[in-house]
Amino acid sequence: MLSNNIMPDVYTYNILIDALCKEGKIKQAKNVLAMMVRACVKPDIVTLSTLMDGYNLVNEVKNAKYVFNVMIQMGLTPDIYSYNIIINELCKSKRMDEAMILLQEMQRSNMVPNIVTYNSLIDGLCKSGRTSDVWALIEEMHGRNQQPNVITNNSLLDGLCKNHYPEKAIELFRKMIEKGIRPNKYTSTVIIDGICKIGRLKNVPEFFQDLLIQGYCFDVETYNVVISGLCKRGLLDEALTLWSMMEDYGCMSDAITFQVVICALFEKDETNKAEKFVREMITRDLLKR
Repeated sequence: MLSNNIMPDVYTYNILIDALCKEGKIKQAKNVLAMMVRACVKPDIVTLSTLMDGYNLVNEVKNAKYVFNVMIQMGLTPDIYSYNIIINELCKSKRMDEAMILLQEMQRSNMVPNIVTYNSLIDGLCKSGRTSDVWALIEEMHGRNQQPNVITNNSLLDGLCKNHYPEKAIELFRKMIEKGIRPNKYTSTVIIDGICKIGRLKNVPEFFQDLLIQGYCFDVETYNVVISGLCKRGLLDEALTLWSMMEDYGCMSDAITFQVVICALFEKDETNKAEKFVREMITRDLLKR
């Protein structure tokens, strides 16, 4: 472009910086920014937000915060996207006081936090053990007519389980289902962990069946995690019940499922059953030679 006397504009520079940042090439992105300034093309909010996000991708929160401050010093007003980038990175680094201060700044500027903002803060607070602050944020969300989604609930479930409130996690999970929020694979893994912690593993097949009847589907990876957990705890009958249920509802076992079940059967001296599973594995062409 330059050799043909075509001068890049701010949009062109932004595209270049974004591409370099996404590849983790922050040094090269900074070089493009420097070139941009020398060409008297003024960086805009998109330029600096993109660079902030690039720093976040390589876990350089200090530099991301520096760019955020430079943005303000340049007279640029951070938008919701800019705030979300820096708040998310501060939360990942468990710098929750700084993240909460930025939330207050947003609100003083009459900027309304969105679901991304709240999800970052709730996840960070849960992982920092600050549960009282979490529920205050949930109330604030409801006050702004913003409903928690599956990501919000996953953070809450994980926080409750890790802070020794598995019963509350199970109660929250059931409320989530009642509200029509579909769980994902991570949700299932977290809630199964909660069931394990209160010693109710025998209820796992029943728990899954309730959800399947309501139309919720799970992938083979989720089943594998749960079946493996049951086998490790010696609950082979429950694992086999879940395996049958899985196949009945149209989720076919993969090689990992068979390996887990076969190993558990051999360990229990259930040789005949184990050999039956081996034959089935061969029939389905899942056994590598």
